Amino acid sequence: MSLPTRRAFHGQLLGSLVAYSLIETLFERNLLADYVKPVIQKWLADLYELSRSLKDKKLQDTDFQAKLEELYRRVDLPELCSLLELDRLSQTAQFPDRGAASLGVDLSKIDGLAGKPVFGKQIFALRRDRSIVPHGHDNMATGFIVLRGDWVGRHYDRVEDNRDHYLIKPTIDRAFKPGECSTISDHKDNVHWFKATGETGFIFNIHVVGYNPENKNVAARVYVDPDGEKIAGGLIVATKISSAAAHKKYG
Repeated sequence: MSLPTRRAFHGQLLGSLVAYSLIETLFERNLLADYVKPVIQKWLADLYELSRSLKDKKLQDTDFQAKLEELYRRVDLPELCSLLELDRLSQTAQFPDRGAASLGVDLSKIDGLAGKPVFGKQIFALRRDRSIVPHGHDNMATGFIVLRGDWVGRHYDRVEDNRDHYLIKPTIDRAFKPGECSTISDHKDNVHWFKATGETGFIFNIHVVGYNPENKNVAARVYVDPDGEKIAGGLIVATKISSAAAHKKYG
């Protein structure tokens, strides 16, 4: 058997190294395997279409909430966690002393979405006894799904919006576990507050802003204190407070 020349040997070695490097890079970037499975890809496409329908005013916000909760309930949670690279994020997340870390989510790898998604998205990461502090929203519909950890979640209807306070009425107060969800809009369960009761907790959130032309307020959080005066009809006077005050008391 003839031996290769030194030039041929080096060429073969270089080719092998280049091929190995390429394969390693493909694995690192999740480009070699069919990373986004068809089921979760279809689920994300449905999420996109539902959000687009709200933004285009083809749906009332309360109908959007019902359909979003239905969509959340039928997600393959392990596949969603895999897509969001939750294991990696859980190892690198920097948990704040108070409140939640907001982790960015990249869905650019998803094919088949007709145009740019109209919803914002993030993962909230918290340590035990830290909270996504009590707040309401203006002109924003959002939905949470618990990815990991145990939680206590509370929601309130915003019955009346005054200059310095909301009048709110409790609607939800219960434990939440992975796979469970809740939603919020201008017209239902508008104020929410989630507290992590496990060692750490992760929640996936999407939000659609600027969907309600009747609400002229800026689409932003409105921090409130639900530990206010209780009045007739089961209502609570929830004073509007700053983010700093909310995080000092509830974070």
